[in-house]
Amino acid sequence: MPRLPRPRPKTGPLKRTASPLTTNRPMLLSKRPRGQIAPVALFGVLISSAVLTVMFNTGQKITERSQVANAADAAAYSGAVWTARHLNFIAYTNRAMIANHVAVGHFVSYVSWVRYINDSIAAIDRVTQWIPYVGQYVELVEQISAQVRDATEQAAEISIPAIDAWNTNIRAAQAEAQASLAFRNVQSLMDQTGRTYDPHIRINDGDALSLLPEELQALLEAQLMTQAAAVPTFIQRYTASRDSNSMQLLVNASLRGNSDLQRWIAGERGWRENLLAVQLRKRGATSMSQTDRVADWRAEDQLQFRTRSLFGWHRWQRIGDRVSSATAREFASNYSGVPAYYNVSGSPRDASLRIAAIATKSQANVATADLLGMTSTAHPLAVAAIARVEFRRPRGSAFLSLGERRHEYANLFNPFWEAKLAPITWSF
Repeated sequence: MPRLPRPRPKTGPLKRTASPLTTNRPMLLSKRPRGQIAPVALFGVLISSAVLTVMFNTGQKITERSQVANAADAAAYSGAVWTARHLNFIAYTNRAMIANHVAVGHFVSYVSWVRYINDSIAAIDRVTQWIPYVGQYVELVEQISAQVRDATEQAAEISIPAIDAWNTNIRAAQAEAQASLAFRNVQSLMDQTGRTYDPHIRINDGDALSLLPEELQALLEAQLMTQAAAVPTFIQRYTASRDSNSMQLLVNASLRGNSDLQRWIAGERGWRENLLAVQLRKRGATSMSQTDRVADWRAEDQLQFRTRSLFGWHRWQRIGDRVSSATAREFASNYSGVPAYYNVSGSPRDASLRIAAIATKSQANVATADLLGMTSTAHPLAVAAIARVEFRRPRGSAFLSLGERRHEYANLFNPFWEAKLAPITWSF
């Protein structure tokens, strides 16, 4: 029999039939507990926050410590520069007083020489006044020399007291400079320098240092006490009676350094003529005297001769009774010269100064995050820097007089003081 065609199913939306396995899977998932990852995520957030907080606080403290270190270096260097400049000022003024004092000696010598010229021409005029024509010219020269003498003496009456008064002002300025070296002034300068970096930074502050560990606190306080005593006593005032004749030696050295000064003051200013058995010379010399209160220059000019014998030359003898002379106190009755000056304390040596600056900043003023129980400690940020004030004579062609192998000890007569920051900085 022939097969009949199967009837086609009616068209419509297809329905997906599910097997029992597929119908049970959603039921199994719905039975699992939810939210187990939340504690792990929360713990990770806490760890990340702690790490970020530690990194932030560490970065802030490193930045603040670097700023405190810069403030300590700047404070120590500024204190050393302040001290070196004052020492160089005293050295310059010491040299100025000696130069002024030597200038007075030169002036007194010139007055004596002018008086000698005038006295000699006057003596010649008394002899030649009866000679026609010659006497008239000699008299005219004598009048000119008398006018030069009067002008020179009037200038001395003004200049010598003025120079002495100027030296008095220099000594007052030296006393002020020495008083400025008191450690409280250096300390104030260093503290102001530290505040320019941060208003909360303190330099050598006792209250801040008391918060440091006891061993470190005792060490730093001892350094500051030694420093406070060493700076003001580094130099001292010397007088003519207790300086081991140093001022006289310096004046003599100044005279030897200039041939004209040596000839006019320390040596002979004049001439010498050699005849057969007779020598003539015009002699002029100036001497100095100095005490703690007054000083004087005394100059003398005279004409001398000496004769030769079989055994050699006789002693020099003065021609005539008159000696032309001049003194500093003749024009300034209270002429003081250089009765006092300042120099490095003690015997000559390689003296130097240490200037320490301990910069501190409270950690309460450091911008850190106080999270998760991490709070600032009571110990402040502290950094110590040290600078040195040293005497160092430059080397080179300008200072060949000292020599390459010779050494000059620290003194306050040459302005060669310089400040130098030590390369080591301590952090606490």
